[in-house]
Amino acid sequence: MNDTFVFTEYRDDFEFELLRLWRKSISKAIGVEEDTRLEAVNEHLEFLRSLNHEFIQVALEATSRMVIGFMRVEEHVIRDLFIHVDYQRQGLGSRFIQQAKKENDFLSLSTFELNKGAQKFYDVMGFVITDRGFASFEGNSWATSKDQLADITYEWRRT
Repeated sequence: MNDTFVFTEYRDDFEFELLRLWRKSISKAIGVEEDTRLEAVNEHLEFLRSLNHEFIQVALEATSRMVIGFMRVEEHVIRDLFIHVDYQRQGLGSRFIQQAKKENDFLSLSTFELNKGAQKFYDVMGFVITDRGFASFEGNSWATSKDQLADITYEWRRT
């Protein structure tokens, strides 16, 4: 897959592709129907716009230049790692993690307990569970109950 995608910095013209990718990926990962109400989409767009974009790395499909993944790492924390649902399990997530490991001696991240695929992925990538808890339910448009927001914190340290 190395020849089929390229990494680049975030650009504003990526925002709608990135937003669609993020929403579909998280819906699939935690098994909830995507909330397509205009207010939910706008809320997610505003959240995306509020992020410091210099911490976002984007993967593009080499030929079409379509956004197929992104990762946001801030202060040793992987805040986001999302891969387009049609490009998952093809090595792109591993490439993002390898790059983050090259640039950091320590990494932390959280994933939803419902996201079994991510748990297996982070185990394979050498991360270990350090905590369990719950993401904030208040104002969270993804979940209908607090149980859906149970999360796991992982860490990786260079040895």
